[in-house]
Amino acid sequence: MKLLVPLIVAMAAVGLTTPAYATGGLVCRTAGARPIEVSLGFGHVHGSPLILVRLLDAGRNVPVSAAQWWLDNREVRVLLISTGAHTQELLLQGKRNGYVYDGSLWRSGKRRWVRCREDG
Repeated sequence: MKLLVPLIVAMAAVGLTTPAYATGGLVCRTAGARPIEVSLGFGHVHGSPLILVRLLDAGRNVPVSAAQWWLDNREVRVLLISTGAHTQELLLQGKRNGYVYDGSLWRSGKRRWVRCREDG
């Protein structure tokens, strides 16, 4: 019994020092003179709720809400709408390419190439 107590304390100490990966995120950017950036934050729990979404168009913040989204090991898909849900602001689709997702982004009727990377 005396040997078991130090072992339990050591195991608890190791457990306390490991990081908790409770949230994650992706940052998706276009190239060019007027870049578009989409930031997504999600929880690592059942259902993986989307807890943050931000759209920057040429450095200008565009208020949006996520109407639909999908992320797995093969693809990412995001549909962003205006906060009043009156207009579609952005559609993003990407396929896994190594450690990133490459694909297309549609905004204001124009299609652009986009790359998404894990944030953090």
